[in-house]
Amino acid sequence: MAYTTTDLTNIETAIKEFIAGTRVGQVSIGDHLIKFADVTLADLERLRTQIKSEIGTYYSPRTYAKQGGRGY
Repeated sequence: MAYTTTDLTNIETAIKEFIAGTRVGQVSIGDHLIKFADVTLADLERLRTQIKSEIGTYYSPRTYAKQGGRGY
């Protein structure tokens, strides 16, 4: 599968939500408990590393000249 920068953004958002405890992993409806997926922070971080390595040089966060650079 070819990953995109959107995939990287989505996994980073998922990691932040997981750490903050705002990501919903299950829901209870009546007497039924539905789990969306059992995932750990380590699983998400491994996937982020994999995505970054596959994107490689194609991924470059935006930088602006006024933020530093060659002293201009």
